[in-house]
Amino acid sequence: MVKKVFNYLLLNNKTISFAESCTGGNLSSSISKIPGASKIFIGSIVSYSKFSKKNILKIDESELDNYSTVSEEITIKMAESVKQKLKTDYSIAITGNAGPTVDFPETNLGDCFVAIMSDNEIFCQKFQFDCNREDFINLATNSSFQLFFDKIIKQ
Repeated sequence: MVKKVFNYLLLNNKTISFAESCTGGNLSSSISKIPGASKIFIGSIVSYSKFSKKNILKIDESELDNYSTVSEEITIKMAESVKQKLKTDYSIAITGNAGPTVDFPETNLGDCFVAIMSDNEIFCQKFQFDCNREDFINLATNSSFQLFFDKIIKQ
């Protein structure tokens, strides 16, 4: 699926950026393995902690506390921030609980949110994965590219 996203961006002369939390850079690694990725992939911010979401992505601490770092609201804020900071046509943001524990009682192990942002739209979808950390990261990565394909390319 990553190759389809890459080809779409390349053919349409568009760029993408990522704000990654639970995937720890796996989206970035997946796309940067493709020759010519620098033509479409501008960069990413791996904001794994609440600290980096606050200090790098500039998400208000009260919002992080109110919604939790694993929420639709924060995922959307992440997508908005990285798209603005890196000045790309699209952004993908992802956050979730890969386990084995969770930081906020409002969230569940396996929760994952993915947001896709373009110049005029934003989509956010919740996923639930019941698996180990490594599989969680791979499923979350693949689901991110699949959501981009479904919401942007397939239209």
